[in-house]
Amino acid sequence: MEPENRTRGLPAVAEGRERRQGGTFLSGRLFLWIAIILSVWAIIYWKYTQEKLEKGRNALLVRQRAVAAELGPRFMPLRQKLERWIEEAAGPSQADLVAPEAKDAPFQTKPSVYLRILAEEAKDSNSIRDAAYASLRDAFTSCLFRGNNPDPWSGPECKLNHDCTQGQICNETFHCTALAQPYNLRVFFRGTRVLTDDWITEVREAGDDMRVRLLEHDFEATVKDDVPAAIEVLGRAQYFVLVLDESPADRAAVPEAGTPMESLQTVAHPARVFVWDIPRDKLLLRVRTEASAQLTGPSTDPKTSLAIKRQANSCAIAVGVRRALGDPESP
Repeated sequence: MEPENRTRGLPAVAEGRERRQGGTFLSGRLFLWIAIILSVWAIIYWKYTQEKLEKGRNALLVRQRAVAAELGPRFMPLRQKLERWIEEAAGPSQADLVAPEAKDAPFQTKPSVYLRILAEEAKDSNSIRDAAYASLRDAFTSCLFRGNNPDPWSGPECKLNHDCTQGQICNETFHCTALAQPYNLRVFFRGTRVLTDDWITEVREAGDDMRVRLLEHDFEATVKDDVPAAIEVLGRAQYFVLVLDESPADRAAVPEAGTPMESLQTVAHPARVFVWDIPRDKLLLRVRTEASAQLTGPSTDPKTSLAIKRQANSCAIAVGVRRALGDPESP
């Protein structure tokens, strides 16, 4: 007779062991199906989000193309012209030039656009645009231009142009005022940024829906607030005034006083000044002068002292321009 199969241990223990083995098998199959379902759901969701993302990008680009078709022919030729002038001005230094009509050109009182950047930042369109967004009106404009400009600190505080009433902009001090003479070129660049290839590339490379929504908000704010200001600059500006600050011979003498531009303005250094007649597409003035002023008086705290030096050196550039124009009132 064959030996009987005998169960080791208690029968209840053996039954429990069998149930657990069967449960492990069923749980493994269940987990496998759950994994398959989740994978399929993830693929479907990914395709859905990608289609939604692509739809959002395309819708925004359609709106951008409509605005570009309307405003591009008005804005882009001037923007390209200004960028070309800036790049040429940053090339090898040339002899001073004062055109015969420069002394009679009313750029000190007529609507002009102004840009002041470091010479090393004026090498290509991208660096010019980045520098222009940070450009400020300063003591150079105060000492050269004549007119009744509003106090830049007088209006209510703001962050963006849409915080201000119609006819005003959020100026470089983050206060609402009317456009001041000369117009800051960053107002024009800010209003035309959504027309550039760089902005289009940014939309196409947006990797999620949140980024597309942020770009939509940027587009709407630009069209609503920045474009009207840019149109006003475009309609009024007759002259373009450019200041390129060059590095001093001793770079180590430049203190750490904020941004590179703010730091450079605290020490004596060369600067190039250019004036173009925009409608006539003509260079009226090219002067290389020194941003250097002699200060006297009691010493103040370091921060205030550096600010005074910046203002005085900037004003010295304006004095050099006025002398080149034969201004009898220049010191």
